[in-house]
Amino acid sequence: MVRRPRNRLAPGRRRAYPSGVAGPDDEVLERLRAASGLSIDREGRFLHRGEPITHARTLEVLWRSLTRAPDGRYLVRIGRESGYVALEDAPYAVRGLRDDGGVVELQLSDGTRDRLDPATLTVDAHGVLHCVVKGGHRACFTRAGQIALGLALEEDPPGSERYALTLGGSRWPIRRE
Repeated sequence: MVRRPRNRLAPGRRRAYPSGVAGPDDEVLERLRAASGLSIDREGRFLHRGEPITHARTLEVLWRSLTRAPDGRYLVRIGRESGYVALEDAPYAVRGLRDDGGVVELQLSDGTRDRLDPATLTVDAHGVLHCVVKGGHRACFTRAGQIALGLALEEDPPGSERYALTLGGSRWPIRRE
């Protein structure tokens, strides 16, 4: 019986590729991540190659794994795999809201709720409202979300095409981007 020499790894470590097989280099991995075909549209829907993803469990995994890379791009990480997500506008969308006596709770596209920080409200050149959610992530308001919040907005001053939100006795001007 001939014994073959073993390449030993530290305890608890696994070899990613068989001995003698080189793994993909960083440039190849980066191109693969960029070609994921994943995107999020203005309505906060995950798409793959332009088609909406509708499977509930798949969406749950994608939303749960969405992260911001150090360079500011968004990606999903599932296990050892990752892919960049193209954004039509923002990673999250505000689909609705609930006003509990001066505290506005936003219903976000990933199914979670977050409290509105009125100081972060802005309006872009197309008239779309945005805010900051989840500790620093940009969110755009969907049509339904914008209509719901729009009922609480007032032109300030009248005729100026500038708006403000009054919550809990405080007035918050909506900044232009």
